[in-house]
Amino acid sequence: MIELRKITGDNIDEVIALEVGENQKDFIQTTNLKSFADAHMLNADGIPATPIAIYADGVAVGFLMYIYDTLDHESFEKEVFYGKKSYFIWHIMIDKSYQGKGYGKLAFEKMLMDIETTPNGEAEYVTLFYRTSNVIAKALYASFGFVDTGIIQDNSMLAIKNLEGK
Repeated sequence: MIELRKITGDNIDEVIALEVGENQKDFIQTTNLKSFADAHMLNADGIPATPIAIYADGVAVGFLMYIYDTLDHESFEKEVFYGKKSYFIWHIMIDKSYQGKGYGKLAFEKMLMDIETTPNGEAEYVTLFYRTSNVIAKALYASFGFVDTGIIQDNSMLAIKNLEGK
């Protein structure tokens, strides 16, 4: 059973210790520790960030994080979603020892269900970047309704999903 848990002093060390395999390090932009630190800085700056530990049967197996912000990067200026509120998936990973068991897909699904409740405010979209060379990620995100925008930054594609009913 997959469970998403708040990160606390009791489980932060478990989350920081999680790693992807060598063949996936190019797909992950940053470490769990750096993402967790980013969450604290973003929250201090008034941008809601939600870091979450992924557990399977009581064992920490992964980490994810999303933020709530405005889509206002200069490369979006000509797009219809520019200036709109979005939940942006900042980071998602499953530890190398637990990959291939479907935990990432289940955790992603639970995270999207949480986002659809708009916990930090109304939004029209959920967005994320994935490495263009990561065909597994592309297929996973497409299966949840994400569509490639054609916007590429640092070899990563911006994908976007309309929130239901928005």
